[in-house]
Amino acid sequence: MLKFLVMKVQAIKRYLPKKLFGRTIIILLFPIILIELVVVIAFIQRHFEQVTNQMSVGFALELEYIKGQIKSFQSEKEARENAASLGEEFGLYVEIVPAYAPKNYQELRFFDFSGRAFIKKMEDMISDKLTFNFYNPKIIEISMELNDEIMLIKIPRGRVSAANPHQLIVLMVFVTICLVILSLLILRNQIRPIIRLAEAADAFGKGQSLPYKPSGSEEVRKAGVAFLSMRSRIEKQIEQRTQMLSGVSHDLRTPLTRLKLSLAMFENKKEAAEMLQDVNSMQRMLDEFLAFSKEKGQEEAKLVAPATIIKTLIEKNNRKQNIIKLDEKNLQGKSIELFLRINLFERALQNLINNSQNFGKDILISVKSNEKYFIITIEDDGPGISSKERNLALKPFSRLDQSRNQNEHSGVGLGLSIALDIIRAHGGNMTLEKSKKLGGLKVKITLPL
Repeated sequence: MLKFLVMKVQAIKRYLPKKLFGRTIIILLFPIILIELVVVIAFIQRHFEQVTNQMSVGFALELEYIKGQIKSFQSEKEARENAASLGEEFGLYVEIVPAYAPKNYQELRFFDFSGRAFIKKMEDMISDKLTFNFYNPKIIEISMELNDEIMLIKIPRGRVSAANPHQLIVLMVFVTICLVILSLLILRNQIRPIIRLAEAADAFGKGQSLPYKPSGSEEVRKAGVAFLSMRSRIEKQIEQRTQMLSGVSHDLRTPLTRLKLSLAMFENKKEAAEMLQDVNSMQRMLDEFLAFSKEKGQEEAKLVAPATIIKTLIEKNNRKQNIIKLDEKNLQGKSIELFLRINLFERALQNLINNSQNFGKDILISVKSNEKYFIITIEDDGPGISSKERNLALKPFSRLDQSRNQNEHSGVGLGLSIALDIIRAHGGNMTLEKSKKLGGLKVKITLPL
């Protein structure tokens, strides 16, 4: 039973609004609607039933009097002639007719609470058999059996029920609508600071820095101040790290240059060549650091189409020994634009393409999108990376001992880690998987829309 209830709650959650404003509206409207239903069903129903009962008592006494007078007449002819005048004394239409079946007979409608109370009260107070016809919404027609004839009485509906019973409901609904509109205006002003904070946090996660000033209630202001403090600390840490990497890389280039000159004059050519290879590896690593730190520290995000950048890189990197294909059929003709730091984004993709070119011949780049993400996948037919070593491969300076590093393309272990850092700076993520299409490595990049 508990499992069934949990499943039902989960099913209902799928249809609930996702945004705070929509959920707050439901929280606001649900108790108001519930209270109105209770008032309509309980209070109004009972109120009109009580009014109808009180008015029906007077009518029942009038009807008993008219019935007694008609029965006191000596003949049926005299009773028929005097019935109308008796009814006029009480403002009723009274007629003695032979037994008949009414042409437009209509029973009580299911929502007619006052009519139901009227019938019950009349049957309780009058012993004779009564038939009620509600074919006309403004008149109640009552048939009372008197021996072989029928006394027909027509009474205005207003005589036995409260006048304009809908007015209270209309007034209540109108006031409720006014209160809801006023509440929504106030609520919107309260939620707007939360939306601004969410937008600023989302933009910061994508590598952008939107201007933001804390506002709203005390709790929202505290959250805003905490966010600004956190953003400032993270920006300072990133700036210090970038400056440190740039400074260290720049300072190390001078002694490396001297080492290269010294090795060029070394007599033992074999040992010098091995040492020079290590120095060149260090030189490439420093160049990567310098280029990366300069671009990351200076470039601003711009609204561009990532598919266009990918096409340009494919044209630039197509080699005779490599075949790079682009699959963009899943975009279905969509022109998607994102805020990207173009040079950094190109560097990340270039690192991944270089990695695939070093270890594979066939390369497939696919792009697609859904409601939340723009997705890029880069696949190759190389040896791939085992599932146990994929997390290690994304760390800086990691040089795996398995298939993808047992050749001349071992590199310095920064390509994947720099690409991951750039993608995360744009608010996205990058994962390594096994390619089902080509059998090698698959790099999956997800960028938020």
